[in-house]
Amino acid sequence: MIFLTGGTGMLGAHLLLELTRNQLPVRAIRRPASDLTTVRKIFAWYSEDPEKWLSRIEWVEGDLTDPESLFRLMKGADAVIHAAARVSFDPREKEEMIAGNVQTTALLTEVALELGITRFCHVSSIAALGEGEDEIPVTEELTWKNDRRRSAYSESKFQSEMEVWRAVEEGLPAVIVNPSVILGAGNWDKGSPALFKIAHDGMKFYTPGQTGFVSAQDVAAAIVLLIRSDRWDELKGRRYLLSAENLSYRSLFDQMARSVNRPSARFKASRWMVALAWRSSGLLAKFTGHAPALTRDTARSSFRKTLYDGSAITRAIHFQYTPIDETISALGKLYLADLTKTPQEK
Repeated sequence: MIFLTGGTGMLGAHLLLELTRNQLPVRAIRRPASDLTTVRKIFAWYSEDPEKWLSRIEWVEGDLTDPESLFRLMKGADAVIHAAARVSFDPREKEEMIAGNVQTTALLTEVALELGITRFCHVSSIAALGEGEDEIPVTEELTWKNDRRRSAYSESKFQSEMEVWRAVEEGLPAVIVNPSVILGAGNWDKGSPALFKIAHDGMKFYTPGQTGFVSAQDVAAAIVLLIRSDRWDELKGRRYLLSAENLSYRSLFDQMARSVNRPSARFKASRWMVALAWRSSGLLAKFTGHAPALTRDTARSSFRKTLYDGSAITRAIHFQYTPIDETISALGKLYLADLTKTPQEK
């Protein structure tokens, strides 16, 4: 049985679908007030009989910060996939996010060691890796360096990884995966799915940055292949960067606009325009109490040009990436189809 954290999120829902489709028993932890809408939507979008697969999930309510709760719920598991993490670029949430992500990971690894879990997969991020220079692609070997330009989210993922490596030294059989920007279906108002809504509403500006992208389905497939591999003893104790392709933001936005039948962004945003935007967003947030739509960290990343090499996983296991243009085209069609549904159908 596989114990999964983060099952109600976009990637977590794709993992649940991949696990159930592979006939793997899965126990997914959630908070009592968790919303399962994203999970149900993703199962409906990618399955002709969603209820069949949804019924195979054992949902359990628990607290990722409570060792007694975790010990009880993880007991009997053969493997753990830790996909839960708080993601925020709001400076007001910095300390809380770092502490929460790191402490949760530390506790999970401690309980896994105590229970003798034989396979553990920690879902990290490229944010926990170093930054390449002179257009040299980042690989699994590039180490993270702390400086003032690194986001709080980046720091939280790096420190979380340190907890996993500590546990590996103590005997935990674990792997870490570092996805690049994950493109997938889900809540069209949050995360990367929201980019399709923005493209449909009309995107006029683009920034000159560049980064790596990968589909949520590919990330889920790679994780399940790793955790099931009969070559686990060779794979454990390593990290695997998951990135299908490097794209400029202009190319990404162009493809997204075409996927939802909208014109491409025409104007290149300058640094001063983006700086003004994130400062205005921060000021507005102070009055509304809501998280700012744009922060200094996200503004900086929109200009950064970093390449990623995700090919190591294709040599380690039998796995191939889906081309990003195919992923974007499919997601655009899903967004448009969902847009035409009535509230009752959604």
